[in-house]
Amino acid sequence: MRILLFLFIFLTLHLDAKVIIDDYGRSVTIPDKITKIYAASPPLTMSVLAFDPSLIAALNMPFNDKQKAYVGKAFTKPIAGGFFGQGQTPNFEVLAASKPDVILVWGGMTGVEKIVRKFSVLHIPVVLVKNSSIADLVSQFELYAKLTGNYKRANELIAYTKQTLSLIDSLQAELKKHPPVRYYFAEGIDGLKSECDDSFHLEPFLYSGAKNALDCKMSSNYGMEQISLETILLANPDVFIVMEKEFYKNIDARFSSLDAIKNRRVYLVPSHPFNYITRPPSFMRLMGIRWLIHTFYPHLLNDSLLQEQKRFEELFFKDYKE
Repeated sequence: MRILLFLFIFLTLHLDAKVIIDDYGRSVTIPDKITKIYAASPPLTMSVLAFDPSLIAALNMPFNDKQKAYVGKAFTKPIAGGFFGQGQTPNFEVLAASKPDVILVWGGMTGVEKIVRKFSVLHIPVVLVKNSSIADLVSQFELYAKLTGNYKRANELIAYTKQTLSLIDSLQAELKKHPPVRYYFAEGIDGLKSECDDSFHLEPFLYSGAKNALDCKMSSNYGMEQISLETILLANPDVFIVMEKEFYKNIDARFSSLDAIKNRRVYLVPSHPFNYITRPPSFMRLMGIRWLIHTFYPHLLNDSLLQEQKRFEELFFKDYKE
């Protein structure tokens, strides 16, 4: 009789559950119906946002008022933080109160096993997700379709992602015919922080045909390496790609001898409604690659960047208020 009772309880507990294999080969039992997702880092939160803002259970950081019109119901979600460098960790009380059905973690994070163990106290299934390149957006959207059953939305986003990646691939042979433009990626309000070639923050540049003017190595995954003025002057880049509007509007005389400044080849990375390149590295990079190619080699892309931006925003910031 006890065995029958045990089986009844076991089957009842698992009646509304299913097993999936995550990107790192782990079998994870998840609820059959997923309505709330917490992603432990901003890039994954952003891809969930693109898929369906109403799925987000809690945020890593708040959105600003300019982004409000683009994030739907996610704007009012609680801020739980997350694991995204410089000692950042989630607020477990806020996270538990938001009651996500599943937690998404980038499987390539340093110390990911320890992170999974920390989440185990919440008794919420943890799914490890690939997020090492822009191409991983495809498997992320496929995962969200499996979790929610919304294959139509996933197919829309996957089609655009593959179309963009295919376009970039088709341009590589032509890009190699041109001497690579040497760029400096200026981060920080003084422009003295940047990324080295081994930084994943530079991935959009890899497809642009341009070359980093810096010769350096990253000291951490976080990026934003401190760069001396002397190093930048010696590198003498052809182009400045600038992250901060404050630096873009007030580049001081210390940089005046550089070819990029003398030739007025200084460009501010678009950030409407989110940055095209990084901070966080997100699906916006699909537009960022196009923008970089237009910037470095304007004759290679015949399509209008403004028209593409409109098409992109209509797809990725679909209104879920209905």
